[in-house]
Amino acid sequence: MTASSFRYLFKEGFRNIWTNSMMSIASVCVLMSCLVLIGGASMIFLNIDSLLGRIEQENVIMLYIEDDTTDEEISDMEHSLRKIDNIADVEFIDKESAWQEQLETMEDAQAEYFTEISSEIPLPDAYKITVDDLTQFDQTVKEIKNLDHIDTLRENRDLAKRLVSIRHGVEIIAVVIIIVLLAISLFIISNTIRLTVYSRRLEIGIMKSVGATNSFVRLPFIVEGMILGIIAGIISLGLVWLFYGFAINQFGEILGYLNLNALDFKNYALPMLGAFVCIGTLTGVCGSAITMGRYLNREGSEISGV
Repeated sequence: MTASSFRYLFKEGFRNIWTNSMMSIASVCVLMSCLVLIGGASMIFLNIDSLLGRIEQENVIMLYIEDDTTDEEISDMEHSLRKIDNIADVEFIDKESAWQEQLETMEDAQAEYFTEISSEIPLPDAYKITVDDLTQFDQTVKEIKNLDHIDTLRENRDLAKRLVSIRHGVEIIAVVIIIVLLAISLFIISNTIRLTVYSRRLEIGIMKSVGATNSFVRLPFIVEGMILGIIAGIISLGLVWLFYGFAINQFGEILGYLNLNALDFKNYALPMLGAFVCIGTLTGVCGSAITMGRYLNREGSEISGV
């Protein structure tokens, strides 16, 4: 196929959109609806994932050190902790600072009573350990317990397991919803293009009767589907951004009361635009290719007789 033929077919793809404007608008609206649902669901799941991440950061392991441990042994313990692969952060909490914070939470009379009855600090030095991957929580706890000079170890294994289960559940639900919506988009786009093909069967028949190949007939429809997909992707991003901003404004007071911060859509706008354009383009191209392939293969004799 020559360069001039390609230019002609691409021009035909653009012309078809304008000529069949109502069908083009219908295709864009259908695909746009599915993309908006995918984008909205994605932002919901991203916010849930962010919330789970913050909860995971609060699910720390507290390691309390024996009282007779020397400064050198405490330093060696921190070095050993940092060598464990699944530990994201290790923070040393000296007993003086911890006791002072504890006194500040008490009423004045209660704090004065505790400071007067004894000059010794009743708290041990400790390490606050943040775990990187909660799926390896049990193994990490086992490795920590192998260290020397540990008085007690406080960890919430049940919460870690629940967080892991919730995260896996959210990921599965997100994948299923996106796949279902993509399948629906492909199905509806294919049927919409099928109506377009049927309404232009005379034109296709003429092209076939003068010796046009299936590829020559199919390419304008594929170009049309690609353009419609790109248009739907760009418009969908704007709608998701608008709806997301509206939802944040409506529920901002509730989120503030719960001390939750919604994600900034600007940080996800460009990746989502790329994803929408890719999804829209692939859906439009695949829908056009599948529909035209079936039409040309199964109804070729009918086309030739038109």
